[in-house]
Amino acid sequence: MEGHFPAARLREIAHGHSVPGAQLTVHQVGETRSVAIGVAHSATAEPVTTATAFAFGSVTKAFTATVVAQLVSDGELDLDDPVGEYLAEFDGAADESMSSITLRQLLSHTAGLVADHELDNVDESSLARYSASVATTAPLHDPGTCFSYSNSGYNILGRVIESVTDMKWQAAMDNRLLRPLGFESLFLGSGDSAARESATCHVVRPGRNGAEPVGLFLPRSWAPAGGLAGSADDLIAFARLHLGTHPASATLLTGDMRAAMHTRVPVAEAFGMADGWGLGLAHYASPEGDWLGHDGTVDGGTAHLRFHPRSGAAVALTANSTTGTLMWADVVDELRALGMPVGDYRPRVPAAMPAVTAAVPAPGGLLGEYRNGDTYFSVRRDDSEGGTGLRLSDGTGLVAAMTLHEQLFFTARRLDADEAPYTGRFVSDPATGEAALMQLGGRSARRTAAAGTA
Repeated sequence: MEGHFPAARLREIAHGHSVPGAQLTVHQVGETRSVAIGVAHSATAEPVTTATAFAFGSVTKAFTATVVAQLVSDGELDLDDPVGEYLAEFDGAADESMSSITLRQLLSHTAGLVADHELDNVDESSLARYSASVATTAPLHDPGTCFSYSNSGYNILGRVIESVTDMKWQAAMDNRLLRPLGFESLFLGSGDSAARESATCHVVRPGRNGAEPVGLFLPRSWAPAGGLAGSADDLIAFARLHLGTHPASATLLTGDMRAAMHTRVPVAEAFGMADGWGLGLAHYASPEGDWLGHDGTVDGGTAHLRFHPRSGAAVALTANSTTGTLMWADVVDELRALGMPVGDYRPRVPAAMPAVTAAVPAPGGLLGEYRNGDTYFSVRRDDSEGGTGLRLSDGTGLVAAMTLHEQLFFTARRLDADEAPYTGRFVSDPATGEAALMQLGGRSARRTAAAGTA
């Protein structure tokens, strides 16, 4: 079939990006082929197999959205109901706009919730307490007006699932979706990791050889946004559910709900992440029509899923390294050369501007602090030798060299880990000409303070 990917070529790409182990599964013309290469842990000889579980990261959100869609089909939920109708935590929230947020807005990341709300106790697993905490935050924007990617919103959806099924999110996910699809389920941080062989996460640091094992950090209350693990084969089974070709498709998700999930939401302009967004699924443009799917990154691993409703094709890649995103780009290019035009998001970035120096100041007043809930970014001048003019940092330890482009676009390359560069842009306040927002990775952060040189 077209798109057959030689194992030797996959090993070559993985080696080029210091990825210890990976899985690639391609489904096309009713046939599925899987390749597993490398090792699950860089310090052992344990090989990756097609059954090895990798962290899915944010691909988990597509699964959570699908369970919500099932409950809508069952009449338990309505997409346009306010979340306050299902969660007492949001009913009567201090900010009235919070209680009016709808399930449709949560699914499409247009609710205006902060991106990455965390509880003080990262071991707290109660989604009820998490939801009550989120309900006290201030929205970034009026619900339903623009896109801002939110882990918080998907954790709230997990709480909605719990409220109407009277089951924990993990149990509802397992009973309603994973087991019917044939998964041997694995929930990160649940203590059941011995139930299935899993890959260790790794980081590739600039200037060092090879990949180093790294611990995976995921607050327990973030399970609905990023707590699943599995194989590339599992991701293809999920894609086939959405394509309507899985044996359980007819019983698990109606055609009407598949169509609703796959339809672009007009205001969900997912700059920095995708060409558009539906209800739980990203859109990736292609000459043959949009591919749907999701990407996931965790501390030391990546997962990528794409499927094409028109042709019935699907592809999934899992990798146990921070450089899995770089590997994915090469895999997509290779598949395209093999005749499978996989959709992927690669924003067209304008020409770079001269490096920011004392003679060429940062235009539009870009320097300063930017905040999205508990997440904050700092943009400072970088006058170091070889520097690009600006430096981006955040509260998690991220440090990146920023290159400013025309139209206030920028690219940012991490200095502490080898990863694909981020693409973002500044949005100016028309009244002042200075930056009001910074959009990065699909998230919007509001400028809260100006700053001089560092």
